[in-house]
Amino acid sequence: MVQITHRERSEPVLVATMSQEVVSSSELNRVYTSENIEFILNIQKDALFQRDALEMSEALSFGLGGLGDFYTAANEMEFRAYLPKEFRFIIRGLRQHTRVTNVTRLNNRMLLVERSGMEERRILALNEYDLTADAVRTGIEKFGVPQILLTSNPNCRPSGESIAAASACGVEVLRFGELLGALNR
Repeated sequence: MVQITHRERSEPVLVATMSQEVVSSSELNRVYTSENIEFILNIQKDALFQRDALEMSEALSFGLGGLGDFYTAANEMEFRAYLPKEFRFIIRGLRQHTRVTNVTRLNNRMLLVERSGMEERRILALNEYDLTADAVRTGIEKFGVPQILLTSNPNCRPSGESIAAASACGVEVLRFGELLGALNR
């Protein structure tokens, strides 16, 4: 555990650290030793945060993420309720959709979207600038098989190979605006 004093806060921020490739609630229980902990920093790059870990973070009110997430939380002065900007945008937009009844984070990249009178959809959000076939395959292998792969980077340029790789897995590649339209069908 580390106490960090933020220049704009009078009291220190209590941060627990860990380094896991896959972060589950059982791993969090090892380092969450006090309700005064405001953020759990996972040093491992590109880790998988499982649903139970995300739910624990929300239920016990502590932020959870990697080093970049921690820096963002510090800049925003929001440690306990931290959610990456990318997912704040995606989740807010999905929850405002007239067909969407519920959005659940299955892991740090996969969302389950429940729709009124329609089948639910699993959406994998990848924040790639150039979406490659390898990025599609790696994302599906690591985070699970979705129905829709969302290119959450607004400047993303999916390659023909990435679209073909997704299609071979039964996955549709969409931008955010296209996703909102697809949720109506």
